[in-house]
Amino acid sequence: DSCVSRMTLRDEDAEKEHILEALRQTGNTKSVSGILLYAALFFIVTRIAAMLLQKSGAALYEWGWGLDAAGMLGARTPESMVSEMGWRAVPHVLLLAPFVEECAFRLGLSFRRWHIAAGLGALAYFFADWMLFFADVANARYWALPVWIAVAAGVYGFTTDGFWLSKRDRWLRPAMWASTVVFASVHLLSASALTWGLLPYVLLYVLGLFFSGCVFVYLRVNLGFGWALGAHMLCNLPPALFLLGALCD
Repeated sequence: DSCVSRMTLRDEDAEKEHILEALRQTGNTKSVSGILLYAALFFIVTRIAAMLLQKSGAALYEWGWGLDAAGMLGARTPESMVSEMGWRAVPHVLLLAPFVEECAFRLGLSFRRWHIAAGLGALAYFFADWMLFFADVANARYWALPVWIAVAAGVYGFTTDGFWLSKRDRWLRPAMWASTVVFASVHLLSASALTWGLLPYVLLYVLGLFFSGCVFVYLRVNLGFGWALGAHMLCNLPPALFLLGALCD
């Protein structure tokens, strides 16, 4: 039995090393500058296009029905966040939110076991935090931390590196698209007045977030987690500055 166990472990280690070597070889085919340039151009073009479409949609609601679609959606504004969180709103938007969201939606795209475990734990934490928030539980983000720890420990303890790495070729592309769609969609949790009548505007509202998610996924897969996190923080810098301005008023 011990011989069979050692042979099984050696086979798993050999398979894992083979997969990791293949990942290293495929990950070095593009230059860092080329990846960053493509990501920046894609972000700028799609952000402008999304903003124009969103403005056009809002103008159409105003012109056709006399409705303020953006106001009716009830999304949180810098003023409302400042009134709720005070000075903590700035580090929340600039540091905490990007870190949690990158862990939840993109950390696991490496298909390493501890990345998958931490990522699924972060995803569980993300939704637990919102559920506790909607239930008016004070300090919801702290009470949700055990969920992150429990899910991460369970996934890490009951799966293997070889299992996740062997699924990478089949699951990577679907996981990339799924993470981007879910990332964009969950931001609607901050909107308090979703209705079917606002659905066309809602789709335009999440379009910019979807394109941003595409950029973060591209950087995560091609350069690594730190690059995606840095880009997310940079993307959140303007809202953080608006919050800072609202605090100073």
